[in-house]
Amino acid sequence: MTKIIGVDLGGTKILARMVDPTTGESKGRVKRPTPKTGPADVLAKVADVVDELDPDRQCEAVGIGVPGLVTQSGVVTLCPNINGWDSPVDVASILSERLDRTVAVGNDVNVGALAEHRVGAGRGFSDMATVFVGTGVGGGLVLNDRLVAGDRGMAGEIGHVTTHVGGRTCGCGGKGHMEAYAGRAGLEAEARRRHAAGDENELVRLAGEGRIKSSFIEKAIKANDPVTLELIDEAVEALAISIGSMATLLDLPMVVLGGGVVDRLGQDFLDRIHSSPSFGGFGSHVCELRLAQRLDDAGVVGAAILAADAST
Repeated sequence: MTKIIGVDLGGTKILARMVDPTTGESKGRVKRPTPKTGPADVLAKVADVVDELDPDRQCEAVGIGVPGLVTQSGVVTLCPNINGWDSPVDVASILSERLDRTVAVGNDVNVGALAEHRVGAGRGFSDMATVFVGTGVGGGLVLNDRLVAGDRGMAGEIGHVTTHVGGRTCGCGGKGHMEAYAGRAGLEAEARRRHAAGDENELVRLAGEGRIKSSFIEKAIKANDPVTLELIDEAVEALAISIGSMATLLDLPMVVLGGGVVDRLGQDFLDRIHSSPSFGGFGSHVCELRLAQRLDDAGVVGAAILAADAST
């Protein structure tokens, strides 16, 4: 198979695999914790992981998905999920020199969009978007069969569109962003705020002092917890407003949804979004919604596809 290394760089782990970018098939696997001591140590560890996976240097290129804003030249300008990454870093240049091969760098959600477009739920569509609902909400755009990231890497950042003017505070500090209503962290913050105000709920009871996981959201829904049901109603509304508006603005026939929350809540959650009266723009007939297919390997597969494209 074509030998391209895909690297999924996250806030807690670095995962690398050898990927055939034409089929999405992968082999080999090296996973290491992400250093907490800043970008220099993080990139050194990425290089170590690549060398461990490919000690004989069989792979001609490396693709990396990063949880931050990435310019077209591979400079990571913002990476809030990795400790100490508070200034721009030319990741592509640094690792190209260190590894002596082509290195392509993209936002993690954007490379996930590439994976879904080429070898996932978006196959056959020239124009599509992905929306990944996890701790936050990210999005990626493919138009005319090409990933569109924007000059500053902000294209597709659907989680930070405003759906509720003056609403809840988002993790980025903005007010009323969709992510504050649909992302797992936003749901947790509101559930805990209500619990502390006397509106006890199943989400906080299940989690205790720990993180409110997507599985707890599913359990609380099944238990018909009133607070959880209300929060999910608001999440559906926020997602419907933003996805429908995006589909109308860009004339998208299909949007793929994935991420931890969507993977857990499944098709019923998608159906509620699609049938919501809040579905923005010209309405739900504008586009189809599909569940993501790549799931846990979207990052490494999409990163490898990005590198393969850069090498041609």
